[in-house]
Amino acid sequence: MPEMLSRDVFKACLAGEPIPAVPAWRFWFDGQYWDAHGDEIAKMQQRWRDDFARFDCRHTVRAIPRDDLPEGKFLDGWGAIFIESPDGVGSHPAEPIITSVDDWHRYVDTEMPIVESGKYAAGVAAKRQAHPDKYVVGNVWRTFYERMFMLMGYEELMIEIATEGELFMAMLGALKDFTIQCINEVADAGADAVYLADDWGTQHRLMISPAHFAQYFKPASADMIDTAHSRGLDVWFHSCGQIMEALPHWIDIKLDVMSNLQTLALDLPEVARRFRGQMTFMGGIDVQYNIVHGSRETVRTEIRELFEMFDAANGRYMASPCNSIMPETPIENVWAMMEAIEEFGTF
Repeated sequence: MPEMLSRDVFKACLAGEPIPAVPAWRFWFDGQYWDAHGDEIAKMQQRWRDDFARFDCRHTVRAIPRDDLPEGKFLDGWGAIFIESPDGVGSHPAEPIITSVDDWHRYVDTEMPIVESGKYAAGVAAKRQAHPDKYVVGNVWRTFYERMFMLMGYEELMIEIATEGELFMAMLGALKDFTIQCINEVADAGADAVYLADDWGTQHRLMISPAHFAQYFKPASADMIDTAHSRGLDVWFHSCGQIMEALPHWIDIKLDVMSNLQTLALDLPEVARRFRGQMTFMGGIDVQYNIVHGSRETVRTEIRELFEMFDAANGRYMASPCNSIMPETPIENVWAMMEAIEEFGTF
């Protein structure tokens, strides 16, 4: 079984110190890809593994099951209504379930998930016990921004933010507090890091104005990060999209890791020029075009140039696809990615 990198290598990477190898999250595939290429992926796992141990924390669901939803629609663990994408890859919110402050208070009292102490992050504690000298991450996927529009609807959230709506302000505070509770559970479980997520960018810009981001979401995010740091946790954060205007804010509130840089939405050389060394960046291996339509050589060239761009040998960069690898990706290009991470990321 291949070995993960040690915790010390991760800590050196996040501190911006020379490292023997680039930490990597290699095995991020869409479910259809696992189904189609499971045998080949198993062969890859005989040679490589992800360099950190992670676990998706699990809140206790209180959403009331519904039997009136048409085919293709389903509830998530928060009771939000989703619809499956036509091609079976992913899903998206279908309709709001919160339309007023009264709805929200009722929801918090009766349907909002709860975090049970000792149970929520039990899987993280098991990872810690199994890997005492490795880097362990507790996933608290989605924090508050995405959660709001999943519950109230996207257009409704945009209006609420623009007008400082009462519902938005109530949800912002409650969901921040919920996430802080999750962070404390991850710390109690002995993790090295908590991994938060919200997708903030479209392909071209932030979804909301930079001013509103700084006014409402930066202070709440700072509270989360400060809590994690006070408990000895590093903070990783995932966002897709064009997030250039938010990066200075995350640097200002001392975010440790920004993940997973979306290659075709960002000017990666400009990200590296302006921000390299100010936080650890993760990702940037293109899953939208190059690994799908390129060749073994274009994949290898991309990864070599990415590692050079972020001066990966001196830390503050970790390798990963910029999102899950899609069903149409040629398996030979995935092999090329795995080999290139090892070849160009070993110093």
